[in-house]
Amino acid sequence: KEEEANCRVLKVENPILTSLDLMKIRDSHIEGLQTADISMLYTKDTSLADAISNLYAQADAAHDAGAAILILTDRGVDHDHLAIPSLLAVAALETYLVRTRKNTAISLIIETAEPCEVHHFATLLGFGASAVNPYLAHEGIKYLVSSHMLDKDPYAAIDDYNKAVLNGIVKIAAK
Repeated sequence: KEEEANCRVLKVENPILTSLDLMKIRDSHIEGLQTADISMLYTKDTSLADAISNLYAQADAAHDAGAAILILTDRGVDHDHLAIPSLLAVAALETYLVRTRKNTAISLIIETAEPCEVHHFATLLGFGASAVNPYLAHEGIKYLVSSHMLDKDPYAAIDDYNKAVLNGIVKIAAK
């Protein structure tokens, strides 16, 4: 039905999110826009196919619990835990959501250390992510500022990076 309750949308100005932006989305508690974290991690003794199946199960459980925004995260990688490559995770999960007809009810946000170049972001967004939080790239920028290799405010430098990535994505999309 065309009514206000069915028109809840979260608008972001830039699909490249800072960690603060992601925290705000996680903690927003807006009715109809609940979030859930989906781990892209798996152990060394697990096959990649099983890890992707686990991703599907986590998504189904989160959707059944009322989540409309799934945050795929690769935080927690260590000696025993590997991360599904972010593009593979996004593409596999988006394909699964289309196959199960949940793709219009669920949005994907990726919290990953992988992307650093414009092409990485463009492919993630092109394969189904609504937004990306490149936390390692942002931490790298903060490190450059703190070690005086970059003469800028860290938040301004991150903002400039995000704007540059967005401009690159627009350029790619225009072709």
